[in-house]
Amino acid sequence: MKSNFLLTALLILFGSHSLAQEKIEREYNSIITFSTFSPIVNYAPRWNLGYIRKIEKRYWLGVEIGYGNQNLSVNFAEEGGWIKKDYKIFEIKPEIYYDLRPKSNLKHLLSLELQYLNHLDNFKNSWYYNLENKTYYRYDLADYQRVKYGVNINYSLIYNLTKKLAIMQKTGIGFRQRNVKYSNIINKIEDENFEESDVILVPVSNGFLRDNGINNSFNFNLDLKIIYKF
Repeated sequence: MKSNFLLTALLILFGSHSLAQEKIEREYNSIITFSTFSPIVNYAPRWNLGYIRKIEKRYWLGVEIGYGNQNLSVNFAEEGGWIKKDYKIFEIKPEIYYDLRPKSNLKHLLSLELQYLNHLDNFKNSWYYNLENKTYYRYDLADYQRVKYGVNINYSLIYNLTKKLAIMQKTGIGFRQRNVKYSNIINKIEDENFEESDVILVPVSNGFLRDNGINNSFNFNLDLKIIYKF
């Protein structure tokens, strides 16, 4: 009889826990996201806000929009002179998520993300590398534009902080096409003796600023988002 009582108690306990989990799932179908990496840990800083909506038990649909300029920049890129007064960047990323564990409090999400990015700036007394003819050029003044298209496969974990607030940890890999154009160039001079080591640059920041032309490569995604559920 004592064993029956313990079994009944356990069934009630787990039943209550399951109901609580289901209740948590019904409590929110929408998520607002804020990227902490985009404005801070980025050579092209922007502020990214997103919205995710549940469309089915396992499927979520979202979009993230980012914008940045020099006045909005708060990280090392602005302080170190990586971006200029004409710096502007716009980004949009639609994404569809698949919930691997819909009944779990710790969310595991697999997603497909598309990306479009448009980055404008104006540079003075600098240089670039032409990918087509493999030549270095120096110039006095030039307009700069970078357009990027990408597709990523992401894996995200959502850690609940409170009933409404949580942290989303996102990692991903994919493919991107980057097209950099220099235009309205003043005093462009071919530099046959140019050595890239003459200019101190962190390698990861070099290509997207200096490589004029189309470049295809792998794309890596890493972010930590603050999210609000409702």
